[in-house]
Amino acid sequence: MISIFDSDINELTAYVAKNATKVYAYDESKALPVSEHSELILTKDSAYELGGSDMPCAAATVITGNLPIENKIVLIGKELKEIKNDCNYAKIVILSVKDTAEDEQAIFDLAKSLEYAKYKENVQGFMMRTSVIKQREQVRVSKTAIKRGLSFEALGATTIKSYLAKDVVEAVTVIFVADARIDFMPLQQFSSHTSQILSAFNHILDNVFVDCAHCNLKEICDKVEGMRELHFSLSKPRYLANNFGRD
Repeated sequence: MISIFDSDINELTAYVAKNATKVYAYDESKALPVSEHSELILTKDSAYELGGSDMPCAAATVITGNLPIENKIVLIGKELKEIKNDCNYAKIVILSVKDTAEDEQAIFDLAKSLEYAKYKENVQGFMMRTSVIKQREQVRVSKTAIKRGLSFEALGATTIKSYLAKDVVEAVTVIFVADARIDFMPLQQFSSHTSQILSAFNHILDNVFVDCAHCNLKEICDKVEGMRELHFSLSKPRYLANNFGRD
């Protein structure tokens, strides 16, 4: 069942292939020190914000057990040193994981734990600001960090190293988009749709037996292979036990 994001990943891969990209091979020596706590960067010390000034931004961390994933960093747009003002921004992490999850709950827990891991991956001079409600993840970059040579290559290497340290992760591709003259909507749709898939997955695992015709997650279950079957396989036994299994 570690294929719930595969269709979205394939669409994203096709979208990325249509744009000019710079690809960095993973070099562990480029990885930066990380901290569990984000550094506070004041406005006066900031060079710019990625996703700032209400510019479009998107973020997602997804897993697959089937698709071929390489350890690499893909950049669409400008490197950090080339950016001069607030701009659009996306960071999408695709993780190839070992198929070790024993059940659906374990898969969901794995996906969420790997998603949350990014909040412990804080690099000096790179302050992440997240709004779960607005599904925005923007970053304030310090002037000092730019002078030190902070780059997407180094940030990507840091992300890859952090995830490869986890036994379950086999490979990591990190996609950055910044100050790019492209259609940003597909990136936002990817972020939104993959988040909705996890919400639907969580809904199903709560064993909620509902009329699908009136469920706001019906569209997700219809599109993601195996989701509807999973819903009924888990929900129906609970429904029968609650309604017919008591004296």
